[in-house]
This record gives sequence, structure tokens and C-alpha cells, in this order.
Amino acid sequence: MVVESEEVRHESSEEYDSEEYEDDDEVLDTEHIDVEMEEDDFKTQGKERCKDAFLNFSSDYEDNEVDEDNDLVDEDEEGFGSEEEIDDIAGANDLDLGDAVGAGFRIHDPSVKWNKMKPLLGERYESPHQLQQCLTNYAIKSGYNIKFAKCDTVRLTAKCGSKMKSQPCPFRVHASWMTQERSFQIKTLVDEHKCVRNFNISNLLSPRWLARHFLKELIMKPNLKCKEMQSIIRTKFHCGVSWSKAYRTRCRAMTIIDGKLTEHYARVWDYCHELLRSNPGSTVQVGVTVNPDQTTYFHRIYLCFKAIKEGWKIGCCRVIGLDGSFLKGTCKGELLTAIGRDANNQVYPIAWAVVDIENKANWKWFLELLTEDLNLLDGGGFTVISDQHKGLLEATKEVLPNVEHRQCARHIYANFRKTYSGVEFKNMFWAASLSTVESEFLRKMDDIKEVNPNAYEHLIARDPHTWCRAFFRTDVACEAVENGIAECFNAIILDARKKPLLAMFEEIRLYMMDRFYHMLQKAEKWESVVCPAAIKKMNKFGEDLRNWNVNPSGPSIFEAKNGLEGYVVNLRSRVCSCRLWDISGIPCVHAQCAILFTGQDPVHFISEWFHVDRFKAIYANNILPVNGRNLWPRTSYIKPLPPLARRMPGRPTLKRKRHATESQDKYSQNKMKVTGKGRTVQCKNCLQRGHNKASCKNP
Repeated sequence: MVVESEEVRHESSEEYDSEEYEDDDEVLDTEHIDVEMEEDDFKTQGKERCKDAFLNFSSDYEDNEVDEDNDLVDEDEEGFGSEEEIDDIAGANDLDLGDAVGAGFRIHDPSVKWNKMKPLLGERYESPHQLQQCLTNYAIKSGYNIKFAKCDTVRLTAKCGSKMKSQPCPFRVHASWMTQERSFQIKTLVDEHKCVRNFNISNLLSPRWLARHFLKELIMKPNLKCKEMQSIIRTKFHCGVSWSKAYRTRCRAMTIIDGKLTEHYARVWDYCHELLRSNPGSTVQVGVTVNPDQTTYFHRIYLCFKAIKEGWKIGCCRVIGLDGSFLKGTCKGELLTAIGRDANNQVYPIAWAVVDIENKANWKWFLELLTEDLNLLDGGGFTVISDQHKGLLEATKEVLPNVEHRQCARHIYANFRKTYSGVEFKNMFWAASLSTVESEFLRKMDDIKEVNPNAYEHLIARDPHTWCRAFFRTDVACEAVENGIAECFNAIILDARKKPLLAMFEEIRLYMMDRFYHMLQKAEKWESVVCPAAIKKMNKFGEDLRNWNVNPSGPSIFEAKNGLEGYVVNLRSRVCSCRLWDISGIPCVHAQCAILFTGQDPVHFISEWFHVDRFKAIYANNILPVNGRNLWPRTSYIKPLPPLARRMPGRPTLKRKRHATESQDKYSQNKMKVTGKGRTVQCKNCLQRGHNKASCKNP
């Protein structure tokens, strides 16, 4: 039986104290794991050889090995050295030096660009692996194939890889350890090829070697396709590789960039401590699962930065969108997010967490932490928007019993459309959902009832108080009936969701840190008192302004009329009987008519939730930078293993499946006939839907 260990909540104070992180579990000393370096196999003893020596050696990645310009260069370029220079050092190239004293022989410089490396007679290297890398780079640059006849921890012999039997190529390199010092020296070098240079070097272009040369490309473009990589390899190295090799290259490069999966989870505690050290007051909680055999597995993690939660408390309207999305990469699980709206009605991510599965228990855990961070108490005075996930609905009722819980109208309609499709039902549903007064909503629902009573009952059973504006509270300045702002954030971090755990969290953190800075810079350029999004929405509300007449009843009370329609506007209380001004915080068309009648500017009647000063206060606090992995503090917690994989049925998908109502078929545009996509076939024999005449089983 799997038992979940007690989770330890970490909320730092201004004085960071590592004693807060003590746990009752067995504590193991952690060792630093550098995900970009591997242990040098050549430090081991013995003369064990391998079938493919190049692949057997570890691939020590150094920043200086990645060249910004990987194009091939000519032999006589600076950095190769002429034959005269070599002869001055050690005579002819085919001279066997034996155990010559190291003084006077050049030391190999690994910082030289890969396409300017060339072996020199007598040159000293740190290890056989370093010489092998030099020879490989030289062979790929020159276009001549080589093979390693002997390659172990004490010696290295390389010959030409040409298969010419009539006239063998004389190229040969032999190196071994020096006796006078701990250096690996080239003692025999015949740098002459008599074979034809045909750039048949695909065996040298191993995924390990290619991965180091694709790091920058993949950092800048993580979605680089394998076919694009094949084209780049042919252009840069004048040699083609198979699609499978390009794929293995990409996987190895992404492993170097993101770190190995187990190493990612092993450093979760270190990462959390670094976040708390750099951003005091933030909230980080990690949950692990301990098996009976004391094996510890990662379970979930929650993160909320102090700057974000303080900004939300200061200036964001009291509306939170909750949503869950699948992780797309090697790390499986669900990303739970809480998204707010800033004063310009833009995305404001508040907190995010990674869990193994989206269920009631995980949503309850997430909401309890969010409630404590934002001081939501029992939810009174706040609004939550979400989809119809059963676990989320139940968890919200338990944690926030007094919160206004709106359900996304788009999800309501998606389920409604499965049974009641068509343009007529669509228009009637959205007319009912966007109704701002109860009497108008009841009229729209009666229209649906006249067309199909079952459709009416279907919508009534979904509790209209959660998806119709007529029943929304009027003190949160938000009239939204959809949870689009949470879906928007999921689309923003789509590429991040393809990465391992810590890499994804880092990309989200960098996005938020950069966003806080640029939002504040953008606000400095605004000249109006109100944010641009609110003014734009007010202008949209007032598109029909010219058709309304205003009749004053008092200094601040007016009646707006348009034919048989009429609404009462109170400028002092800032309300309108249509309730749109009350719900949104932005003057409706009736209120704008009354305001203009008094000679005032409608902008001054927009709610304070949309003021520029409030927007600046939201982004006034900075998300502080974080050190890289090499400077993360060491922790004594047991390193958790990656969570046990849950194999989902079918082929993994990267893109969200869009509903038929979300967008038109791009393939049917600019054509003369409508496609049959999404249409249910009808049998001409039995007149039933779901099959055709050929597959009909009815007589």
C-alpha cells in the first residue's frame, strides 16, 4: 500500500531559516549533480576496450565547445598551424617520439572552436577522451573519415576510415600517457591522406556529438523538427544523417538542456530552497509519496510568489479562474492554475501547481493553499470561474462555501450542443446566458421551451445562477461568463508544458518576472486615468449611443429610452436597471447617455478597479531573480524519484482538441462547397442516424 508522507509547507520569512525544513523521514546527505557533465570514464583503471569507442566515452559538455558559427573553414585558416611549425616542435610527422619530456610541446586548448582544432605531433592532452574529441572534430571538418583502432584508458590509435584496399591511406595517430607527467601525448602522427575526400563521415556524426552543436538552436527553438535538423546538418557538416539519428540527437540535446528526469526530481528540494531564499515570503509546498519499502516518489508541488499574491491583494478584482491542463513532455501529470485579472483586464497568474491527477483531493489541497495565500477565508465577497470538473466543484464547496462559483458558459453550451445543435439553439442559449436581468432571462428561456421543452429542462438542471449574468454579484467588476482567461494562460505556456518539471517552472517564473517588468514600463506611457482596456470596452458598450434618449428626473437620476425599452440610471449610486454597469463596473450605453447629458466624461465613472494607479500598484513589487542550478543550496532531504508513470490510452496529443463551435474549418474556406465535417450520416433504409445504407443491419 502506498502511503503519502506528511507534506511540509515552506513559507519563508525575511530571515531565511533552514531549520524550518526539518522532517521526520530519514535524511540523506545530498551530493551535487551537474546535469550537464558526466563522469570521465578514463579515470578508471584497466584497458577495457569497446566496439564503438567514441560512443563509450562520456560527453563532457562545455560552453566553449558550442560554436556560434559552425560553417566549415579552410585548412590554412589561423589556428591549425603549418607543417613548418610542427617540424620546429618535433621534426617529421611520422617520427616516433617515445616518452619525450613534455617541456616544449604545446598543450591542447579546448576553448578553440571545434572547426579549428587540429592534432599536432607532441601535443599534450588532459585525457584520451579530449584527444578523441579533437580528432573527431578535425575529421568532420576536413571531410575524411577515421576509425579508432585502439581506444582505452591508456592509449589511443586512430587510422583512416577509407575502405581502399589497393592503396591503404597512411593517415595514423597514436598517443599514450607520458611517464614524466600526467599528460596524454600524441607520439606518432602521419597527417596525410591519399584517399578521396568524400565527406562520408556519418559514423562520426553521432547523436552525442551532434547534440552539443544543436544546443543553441534548440534553446532558441525548442520545437525544431527533425527534418529541419537534417537540413542544418547537411548544410553545416556536408553530410546527411537519417531521420532517426536526428531524432536521437534532439532527444540527447534536450536531455542536456533540461537535465535528466531523475536529476530534475532529485533537485526539487534544492530548487524550492533557492526560491525561498531569493523571494522571501513566497509559498512553496512539496508533497511526496513514501512506499512501504521507504522508496520516496514525487507527488505534487505548489508555488505562489510573494510579489504576485501581494499584487493581487492590492489591485486585482476579486475574480479567480481555475483550470487544469495536461503536461505534454516527459514529466506526466496535471498543471493546476489560478488566474486573476489585473486592472487592464489582462491575464494575471496567481499560483500554479503540478499534481499527478486532477481530482477532488488535489483541488482541495490547491484551494486550501490558495485560500491561505490570498486570505479568501470562506470565500465571501469573491468569485471563482471554472469548468464543470466534478472534483473541482466539490472541492470548492468544501473549502470556499460562500464563494460565488461561476461555471464556464462555453462548457455548458458544448454539452448542450451534443443533443440540441443548430444555429437557432446556439443563439437562444447565448442570448439567455448574456441576459443581465432576470426578467429578460426568463423570456429567453421561454423561447427555448417553445422550441423544445427538453432543451429547456436540460439548461435549468445546470443551475442558471452559475452561467447567466442575471444572477451574478455586482461587487467584483467582472461580467465574464467564460473562463477564457485561464485557457489563455494555458496557451501561453504550451511550450513550457512540454518540458520537465523544473525547466517548466523556471520558464513560467521567467515569464512572470519579465511580465511584471514590462507591464510596469507600459503603464508609465499611459496618459489616461483609466486603463485602455476599460475605455475600449466602454466604447463598445456605447456603439448604439445615438439611438437612446435621456429624460432627467433629478440631478443624478435619469431615464434612458429607445422605443419601448427604458432603463433608470442613477449617477450618484452608479447603477443602471439593466445591471450591466453594476456587474462590469463600466458605464453601459444608458449610463453613458445620462453622463453626457450632464456634460461629464463617462471615463470618470469607470470603476476604480480599472484605474492606472491600481494597475501600477499590482506590478510594483518585483519577482526577484534566482541563481542557476550550480548555486542552488544543498538540502538534506531524501531525493524523490520521478512519479510512477500513468499510461494513458491512445497516442499522446500536444494540441487541445477544439470543439466544433470554437472555430470554422479552415479547409472549407474559399471553396465552392461546404464540407461534411462533423455531420452525422443518416441511413436511407431505416432513416436512423449513425450509419449508412451499406452498413445497415435493419431489414
